[in-house]
Amino acid sequence: MVRWKTVAGIICIIGVIAACASAYQSWSKIQQAVKYNELGLKAMENGDYDKAIEYFKKAIEIDPNYAIAYYNLALAYGNEEQFHRYYKLPGQTFAEAGHPEMQKKYEKAVYYLKLVEDRFPEYKAIAEQAIGDINFLYYCGYVNREKYVLPHYLYALNHIDKVEKYLGKEGVSALYTNLARTYLAMAEVKKAEEYYKKAIEVYPDPGIDTAYEHLAWVELELGKVNEAYKVAKEFIEHAEKYGWDSDLGLAPAMISAYLLGKYDEAGKYAERIVKKFPDSAYVGEAYRILAMIYYEKGNKDKAVEMLEKDISNCDNAIKNPEDATTVPTARYERALAYYLLYEYTNESTYLDKAIFDLKWIVDHPKQTKREVAHRNYYLLAHLSLASIYSQKGEFDKAKEYLTKLKNELNSDPNLQGWKKFIGTSIDEMLTKVSNYQEIEMPKVVWILSH
Repeated sequence: MVRWKTVAGIICIIGVIAACASAYQSWSKIQQAVKYNELGLKAMENGDYDKAIEYFKKAIEIDPNYAIAYYNLALAYGNEEQFHRYYKLPGQTFAEAGHPEMQKKYEKAVYYLKLVEDRFPEYKAIAEQAIGDINFLYYCGYVNREKYVLPHYLYALNHIDKVEKYLGKEGVSALYTNLARTYLAMAEVKKAEEYYKKAIEVYPDPGIDTAYEHLAWVELELGKVNEAYKVAKEFIEHAEKYGWDSDLGLAPAMISAYLLGKYDEAGKYAERIVKKFPDSAYVGEAYRILAMIYYEKGNKDKAVEMLEKDISNCDNAIKNPEDATTVPTARYERALAYYLLYEYTNESTYLDKAIFDLKWIVDHPKQTKREVAHRNYYLLAHLSLASIYSQKGEFDKAKEYLTKLKNELNSDPNLQGWKKFIGTSIDEMLTKVSNYQEIEMPKVVWILSH
């Protein structure tokens, strides 16, 4: 007969073994979930977002309390490779624009981030930052950005210690960068400058490529050409060291060098864009810069050749648009090329073609009255037409376009940033045309527009 103490001891041993087995199983599951999360991150890094989504879902299935897997799943659904506002018109959903799969991805991204906030409040700051990123890719216009983008970034900014805890200095820099990007899209250029500088200050090396790139453009917008030149050169150095797409820095370096009278250097940057990055969004600028340099050096034939290449590039883009912003952008760039051809050849047909493209932009506000890479071609077309008509001596028409634009800046809340940024300049232009004076096209804002 077995005594009770012996039985009790055996039972205790069995209990310990069972507990250990259970703990091992839990640990093993956690390790499996971690493994799938890491596989998802690697797949996302390689651009395979469908595979990443699959891995993150497996991690969550194994461990339903794995907060970071939910967060990463949201990022796999919500990024520029999955959807972008350029594929729809302002005010549309992706579904209304014929891209229901993009709409679903946007909604799933927001859903999982809200789930993170509800179930894992410790991660709310980074979830809010991510919602800001996602909504920036979805919404257009000053009002929507003020309502649906800025509040999320500002929440994260107020909890920046949490952002740094989970995302490190790079995450903090990304927050500053994307907050600056939002202000730049709203034409709040001084605020954009402030936050791009903070982004670089907190994480200068290797840094975030868009912080350096966009700060160079911001400095150009503000007329700080030397500062733009310096930042663009820093971008190029970082690009060579860390494998960034160097055309993003070559373009502002090219323009700032040109404005500083460094024509040979500007020409080298332009040639590098054309030869090494033929699919770059900055090829048009490169051709125009080369044309202007050749013309400055007295080689009119070569200048004309460069502008004809720019026009051919724009023609192809108009015939084969990538998204809803392609045609307005290409028409505006083509108008600039035609305008320069007119200046170099004095052939009035080129000026007529420039006016035709600019009028198309003005007459199609549903397609053109929006921010594209922090430009608004609808506004620029009005200003360019006013300049051209003043140069033709048609001051009433110039005044008509300026007055129309001024009224829209005063009445459209989505243009309030632009009103602050260019409102005074428009008043000065109106005074000039009222006194029968020509308006020149400022190089940074229009002729060198991108």
